[in-house]
Amino acid sequence: MIKTTTLEFQPGDIIIREGDSADFVYTLTSGHAEASQSGIKVGEIYAGEVFGALAAFSGVKRNATVTATRCCSVEATYKDSFITLARRQPDICVKLINDMARLISDLNESILVLSSSASRVER
Repeated sequence: MIKTTTLEFQPGDIIIREGDSADFVYTLTSGHAEASQSGIKVGEIYAGEVFGALAAFSGVKRNATVTATRCCSVEATYKDSFITLARRQPDICVKLINDMARLISDLNESILVLSSSASRVER
């Protein structure tokens, strides 16, 4: 049996906090949120995206804080249920990989911008 619960968040509410244990994997069903590490924005989360899976799969603490930027509806799935669901429905894994690939691309772009800025400062 897949155990899920629907949660509602207002702008500014913290959905997950950096450093917390990972008991759930989340799907943003509506709204928008931002991910930050040590107070620095590192990404955005859009409706339909899965987040919080990295810590759930790896067993490490949350590596980012996710904060609602608009009213959000979130489906929280217990991590064990999510892993079971992923085994039964591989399309969930494909969606998760696509989301992670977009995040990696965004992070790479941020690194290039920072590298470029650092090069200009050194000159």
